[in-house]
Amino acid sequence: MLGVAAKRRDGTLGTDRRTVGTNGDKREIIGRPKGKEECMTSLQVSVLALCIFAIPTWAQTPHSAGNVDISPLSVEMRTVMTGKSWKPGCPVSLDDLRAVRVTYYGFDGQTHRGTLILHKRFATEALQIFHELYAIHFPINKVDLWANYGPDVYAEKDITVGFYCERAQDAPSEWSGHAYGVAIDLNPRENPFLDKKEGWWPHTSAVFAPRDGGKGKISSATHAFRIFAQHGWAWGGFYVGEPDLMHFYKFTIGGTFSPLERPYVVTGLQYVPGGKMEAAQPK
Repeated sequence: MLGVAAKRRDGTLGTDRRTVGTNGDKREIIGRPKGKEECMTSLQVSVLALCIFAIPTWAQTPHSAGNVDISPLSVEMRTVMTGKSWKPGCPVSLDDLRAVRVTYYGFDGQTHRGTLILHKRFATEALQIFHELYAIHFPINKVDLWANYGPDVYAEKDITVGFYCERAQDAPSEWSGHAYGVAIDLNPRENPFLDKKEGWWPHTSAVFAPRDGGKGKISSATHAFRIFAQHGWAWGGFYVGEPDLMHFYKFTIGGTFSPLERPYVVTGLQYVPGGKMEAAQPK
């Protein structure tokens, strides 16, 4: 929904923006994943202190061709998405996107499978993040395609989603991070967005806003937050005045708005607590 707590126009750090979606509820029982370790070095950004390790974008491996959980979009998926989550003029093509089949621990205490659509460059990394979320039994209501729900409905139904091609709410001339396939909304009901004019969104989520350790909630104190950060995915909960608690985005550095064109990709973030951004979070 809103811009990130980092510089956008100075040519040093990029930003991320996002926008503010009905189908059957089918879930699949499946097995257990493995974990992974990451590394980090340091850089301080604004009043949010982060340890950052970045690599040039040209040095990245797009995805593992041998991973059966990552695949190009099928004809059926392309049909479902076209005219809904993707349309001509979007900043990425359907060929740039991947279907990422993730395993997750449901609110019902069972193991499920779901599909996220993300940019091919970060598909393997996202898959690893969800492996690690599953390993700690972080509860997720449901993972599915945004195209099966659409605007607002996906959040009201508490669906975790990745790609959808929409303009940024606070900058209608610019694309949301979701439109590049580099952002994920996680448990949107439990982790709502605060709009200064309209209040908490989705509209039934105000009761979930306090960061009290409830099921599926994200805060800077949670292990799930640290997992995303260790892979270089920043959290929208630090957006001053309008926290976007559901929103994670791949952090990239450079002098262009497009997160895919910046020269460096951050592979690790370490949060240092105690700043104004943390103080601004809903209690």
